[in-house]
Amino acid sequence: MKSLAIILGKAAIVAGKILKRGSSLPGDIALKIDKKLLTKLELPELKIAVTGSSGKGSTSSIIAHIYRSMGYKVVHNASGANLTAGITTTLLENCTLSGKVKGDVFVFEMDERYAKFTFSDVKPTHIVITNITRDQPPRQGHVDLVYEEIKKALPKGVHLILNGDDPYLQKFNLENEYETTYYSLDKTDLSYTDKKFKNLNINYCPKCNTKLVYDFYHFENHGKFNCPKCDFSHPESKYTITNIDYPNFEMTVDNKHKVKLQYDLLYSVYNTMAAYTTACALGLDETEVAKHISELNANSKMYNHYKYNDSDVYVLNNKNENSTTFNQSLLFTERFKGTKTVVIGWKEISRRYAFDDLSWLYDIDFEILNTPDVKNIICAGPNAYDIATRLILAGYPNEQIYIFNNLTEAKEAVDMNKTDYIFGILNFDYVEPFKSTFTKKEEV
Repeated sequence: MKSLAIILGKAAIVAGKILKRGSSLPGDIALKIDKKLLTKLELPELKIAVTGSSGKGSTSSIIAHIYRSMGYKVVHNASGANLTAGITTTLLENCTLSGKVKGDVFVFEMDERYAKFTFSDVKPTHIVITNITRDQPPRQGHVDLVYEEIKKALPKGVHLILNGDDPYLQKFNLENEYETTYYSLDKTDLSYTDKKFKNLNINYCPKCNTKLVYDFYHFENHGKFNCPKCDFSHPESKYTITNIDYPNFEMTVDNKHKVKLQYDLLYSVYNTMAAYTTACALGLDETEVAKHISELNANSKMYNHYKYNDSDVYVLNNKNENSTTFNQSLLFTERFKGTKTVVIGWKEISRRYAFDDLSWLYDIDFEILNTPDVKNIICAGPNAYDIATRLILAGYPNEQIYIFNNLTEAKEAVDMNKTDYIFGILNFDYVEPFKSTFTKKEEV
């Protein structure tokens, strides 16, 4: 059964390339023939999985790049097919007919809800859990459900890579002591002491249910925390970001290693640091790791800042149904002093299912935009009225909200109400339409 599954799976891969259609179908076919195929393949000794609500693709790509740049042969599901069938397809693409996977290291991003179906067979040696946030409510339900699904998937003896600034992730070591390497961020000029966000994943100590106390916050529940009643507190980190230079897209680790960032947003800092920590915890040279990440990010940095009619434009790509990504974009707008126009919209809520669920809009703290310097908010797309309703409930003035069916219609309102800054807080499907509508005049 194993040989037949591999042969037919590989044949499906060849057919897909001829037809120029990449998919998880080859893995599906192979697993239907032999459902235990993953246990029968000869995998590399080093297997690094990356899972979590967001940041999986970016983090796993950086890890794969580091190893590849240092001379390792890397097997990686770079296409983003992160369910069991997609991962099987990746392994079939890189294995012999006998089932030996041709690689020194297997790096794969894994859907957080499908980890339980895959980790038991693949048995990763290291697992990066980027975060667990409110995400895709019709599919995920609640963060605690996602946590339980990941927890039951963790194999014995696995080495975890976790963000020490996130108290929610510390729950993984409350019942089972896994070998864990933590990374964190020191206090910065943008850290704050008053809680800005209300809809947090965790407010109370998971051990004794006492309200957590923070020395400072970086974002939502990320920061330096402790429980005033028991010993639950911010863990000691192996690697620490000691400085962030957002204008130059650069962070410094442990006061000595400068690492380039792909984006000047906090999520890019944490994703990059997760990859750095993983590689260094596995014994790679810290200087070399910093060098190779910097080469990647310096070459692939996606410019999200340009001039349009003398206004500074920032295009912020967000993941619909995930309040955390939108909240980071809202917090980003606070960095800038001057008058602001904010454009919010998308073509569709989700490509995964037909539900038009908008409950996640009420997890976003749009109240952050209710300041005198935000002069106009443009709501665009099929859910423009829903976005406007949420803004009104956040206390934003009704007369400063503009509603349009699409970005083309919105252009005139933006042009007429000129401000120092224009922020496009958009789902990925509106990023390119936004850039083409608000034509780049001069890149910065």
